[in-house]
Amino acid sequence: MASKTEHTPDHSDLGMTGGDKLFIVFIVLIIAAVTWLGVVNYKEALKVETAKSNGEAWVAWMTEAGTTRFEADTKHAACKGGVKPAADAKADTPGTWGACLAHIVANTEIKDQVNSFFNKPPHFVAACDPKDRTLMGAILLEDLMPTPPGSATPFVASQLLETDSIDYKMQLRLSVCDKGGYAIKVAEFEF
Repeated sequence: MASKTEHTPDHSDLGMTGGDKLFIVFIVLIIAAVTWLGVVNYKEALKVETAKSNGEAWVAWMTEAGTTRFEADTKHAACKGGVKPAADAKADTPGTWGACLAHIVANTEIKDQVNSFFNKPPHFVAACDPKDRTLMGAILLEDLMPTPPGSATPFVASQLLETDSIDYKMQLRLSVCDKGGYAIKVAEFEF
């Protein structure tokens, strides 16, 4: 017994409605926005990685130079260890960090480094600060002075100033400032 109320499929309603089309446009816009944000974040991450690579190059150079800087025939005389500068030494006096830094940025392969955030040579800072956007890609170099045995902290970190003497075997920590202004520790090493 067939009922007279059987429905035959109406194929005229299977097309896309205005809501369906709006949903597809919305999904396409979301995919485009996510792709664009991914590309932007990738480029920013490359800048941070370049800053870290700059820091790693400094660590490699200073570690290598630190092995020979106490020898009489060292090829980096401005960074020579064991030369005690006068008490009132200026930044360009041999045996100070300022003279060594000037030598490094003028006469070594490090002189060609570029801060990828600003397309300028990287500069040294006292501390990374998230409030200061000009510090992105900057280098933070700290002198780690040991504390007496039994202290709660094994060392005290202080900024390496241009007038500081470098006449001793130094324990240093190098960090770089990331996009947010926070310090990324690259390495602790001897110089």
